[in-house]
Amino acid sequence: MFDWKKFFNIRIDSAPADELRDRIESDSTVTGANLVILIAAILIACVGLNMDSTAVIIGAMLISPLMGGLVAVSYGMATYNLHFLKRSMVKLSFQIVFSLLTAAIYFALTPITIPTAEMAARTSPTIWDVLIALCGGIAGAVGNTRTVKTNVIPGVAIATALMPPLCTAGYGIAMRSVPYFTGALYLFFINAFFITLSGYFIFKLLDVPMSETISPAHFRFQRHILLLLGIVITIPSIYMAGTTVRESIRTSQIESFINQDMDLHAANVISYQLKDGTLFVDVLGARLDEETMENLQKKLNDYGSLSKVRLEVVQSPASSLNKEQVQDLISSRLKQATTQAGGKSYKELAEEYYGSYNRETSTISLLKSLNKEAPALFPAIKEIKGGTVYGKDKDDTWAPAAFEVTVTVTSQLSPSDAEKLKNWIASQTELPVSLTIQMETSPSSYFGNGINWNGN
Repeated sequence: MFDWKKFFNIRIDSAPADELRDRIESDSTVTGANLVILIAAILIACVGLNMDSTAVIIGAMLISPLMGGLVAVSYGMATYNLHFLKRSMVKLSFQIVFSLLTAAIYFALTPITIPTAEMAARTSPTIWDVLIALCGGIAGAVGNTRTVKTNVIPGVAIATALMPPLCTAGYGIAMRSVPYFTGALYLFFINAFFITLSGYFIFKLLDVPMSETISPAHFRFQRHILLLLGIVITIPSIYMAGTTVRESIRTSQIESFINQDMDLHAANVISYQLKDGTLFVDVLGARLDEETMENLQKKLNDYGSLSKVRLEVVQSPASSLNKEQVQDLISSRLKQATTQAGGKSYKELAEEYYGSYNRETSTISLLKSLNKEAPALFPAIKEIKGGTVYGKDKDDTWAPAAFEVTVTVTSQLSPSDAEKLKNWIASQTELPVSLTIQMETSPSSYFGNGINWNGN
């Protein structure tokens, strides 16, 4: 019969008790080499957070000596060696305070004070951080108690991330930011407590010899205190985990709405942002009518997490973008097409977006030219407004169909002058021209020859 106890026995290759104690005490030293390494780790972590560099932060976590202090505390708890436990806690407290002050000084002196994504990631601990700390603490304690040290400790140092939260808390001190200080310090406290707790359980499983005889009542009291602390520390992280899950679901549903329900033929989404219960969506292209807007609002509210979100569409002509922004729009649409069937090619998107961009830019340029030259040819003209009108061609695709122009005049034009004006405008564009002439205040009536006249 298979012996599960022997299969999971962690005592087989554990180091002798005396060697284990000397090793743990050596790793928890705060002077000499360990202090130099601590300073180096602090500065490396601060630079990595400042530069938003994950690789540099990992380097800081690898060389950080903080794990030694936590293992020493858990060993002192497991052996009931109060003298060793007190010294270990004093050493660990010195390392924590020293790290906070050093990080605060660095961030107070650095010219780059904008918080990065790496910093923000250390301010909202969740229940998953608790699980990581527990598993990391178990792996670290088992690896640290082997006869021959394994490469487990570096991996545990990376997984549990003790140094970055401390440096982020130091940033909160330097910038006087309570959310950054409290959030990062709470993450460090979660990691430190559960690493220590799991280490304590491993040492108890190894039956490390106790330095003092402890009564069953004292043992139960210590166990109850640890359990209570574990619950108190875990509850806020569970709440934060729930918040994170809700935000993740909401973000996923917003992306689904944008990619599927707002995949419009005549208009394209440039950017979007959820703020104060309103989803702001920037759209490029043809204006959306009221019916389309109502349908989009209903589709948005069909998503469970977005049932009370209001849709606000900001519609912009292509001319409001520069060429770089148009290229970014094409790139985002290509990226979206990789997850959807029937996505357009780069050539098709370029023809669509750059064509629209060039037509809008050309329209504005033409209107500027008309307003500049028209008064010299027709002194009665006060202002010219207009734009390209789109319609479906023989291939059932939307394309420029006409150029509509509204001309405001200070005095009535003769029929011949009106015809000359229309022909002059037509000579500036390749599209058929629809001309409306109006006085500043007047009823409307038809003039003739494709010219609308609003006048007396």
